[in-house]
Amino acid sequence: MRRKLIALTSAAAAVALMASACSSSKSSGSSANGAPSQGGSVTATNAPALTGPTTGATGVKLNVWLVSDPKDNPKWMAIINNATAAFKAKTGADINIIWQTWSNHLTNLDATLGGNGDVPDIVELGNTEAPKYAFNGALADVSSVKSTFDNNATWLNGLSAPCTQDGHLYCIPYYAGTRTLIYRTDLLTAAGVTTPPTTWSDFTAALDKVKAANASNPNFVTYNAPGKDWYQVGSFVYGQGGSFAVKGSDGKWKGNLEDPKSISGLQQWSDLVSKYSTAASHTKDESDQDTLFETSNVFAEYDAAWHLGAVQQVNQNPNDPKSPLEDTKVKGKVATMPLPGVTADKPSPAFLGGSVLGIAQKSKYQALAAEWIQDYTNSASNAAEGALGNLPNNQTDLAKAVGPAISQQVADQAASSWFTPVAPNWADVESSNVLQNMAESIATGKSSVADAAKAADDQITSILNKS
Repeated sequence: MRRKLIALTSAAAAVALMASACSSSKSSGSSANGAPSQGGSVTATNAPALTGPTTGATGVKLNVWLVSDPKDNPKWMAIINNATAAFKAKTGADINIIWQTWSNHLTNLDATLGGNGDVPDIVELGNTEAPKYAFNGALADVSSVKSTFDNNATWLNGLSAPCTQDGHLYCIPYYAGTRTLIYRTDLLTAAGVTTPPTTWSDFTAALDKVKAANASNPNFVTYNAPGKDWYQVGSFVYGQGGSFAVKGSDGKWKGNLEDPKSISGLQQWSDLVSKYSTAASHTKDESDQDTLFETSNVFAEYDAAWHLGAVQQVNQNPNDPKSPLEDTKVKGKVATMPLPGVTADKPSPAFLGGSVLGIAQKSKYQALAAEWIQDYTNSASNAAEGALGNLPNNQTDLAKAVGPAISQQVADQAASSWFTPVAPNWADVESSNVLQNMAESIATGKSSVADAAKAADDQITSILNKS
């Protein structure tokens, strides 16, 4: 995931963040059906020891690349500072945080790995970006110290699977967030629907009623679905039992969107978009949808769970852009629910996005880096992350975090989610906009579902198998 999941500190915004069940080979710790086993399956007996000292390192300073700068969020910075204080007390070493942005952190990392600048000792990566670096030699094998990380046996699959290959662990889960359906409770009630729908047929029936009840409003959008939102598309594809790509017995990857199950998911999404969305959104991505929701002319959108708070805060003062005001038209009238599936007992899986922390293979202080990550991802840090609305990196701490900031629904969605294929070149599929272009071509009617799926499969297969 590339979009940073900065938690909002207000009670209204502290719900939870967004990313994962994965299409993985058995060699990367997967079960027979392709979903990664809980916590990742790290069984390596020949894991190398990490380099450098673990104590008596006074004067050593690790370079840590974290994405986005939470210094304006004192509670998040407190987590970092507390972890660093514990680290300094144990080892004598310190850290130097170098803030990156999602728009350029990979460009900067590629440059340093290529010899232009100092390679960071620790680097944050989005979980969908991790395989490219974890499985191509850029990150250190940390299998030998996996047991030292709190609750490593219950790490969220969407964070641990991208770090695991052939029984070896190459990065450590950091935090996550999931997606959910955000909807207007008042509009649902006004349309005569008294309880949130739990099946697909009930959901579309509710959309029909809401659409009819607001037919007099020419600006009304029943379901806002950005045409380029491939995260949303994935929930339909994986919800129907399909996937973006599969790995064959020959070790080669192949695009899997032409599979009948994937086609079924794409068609389900296409039908939803064409009937309930707006043409103005068909060429946009997910970053634009909150703005439309905030006009109070939208019934529902599928987005990061923490956006429940974001859609209730709108900057209505152009002279003071740093002072968002509450949107009185939306405030207190929204809620979340899982995107319904075919049956009530099986909602559509949500994408689990998030971040992992890797230790550079070229770092001289790998052991120290592991010590800092231990402190930064331990149970105490996870509890503090959970209080902000960020999903802890493991099931154990996630269960404890359920409360005002993280609902049980969001926790359940994180436990049963989908994830992108754990292929070394998957980040290149994302950066090439293969899925975004496929989704847009379907939403705008430029291509049929079948033709768009075939074009995407051809590109995915080529990219995933390039050397």
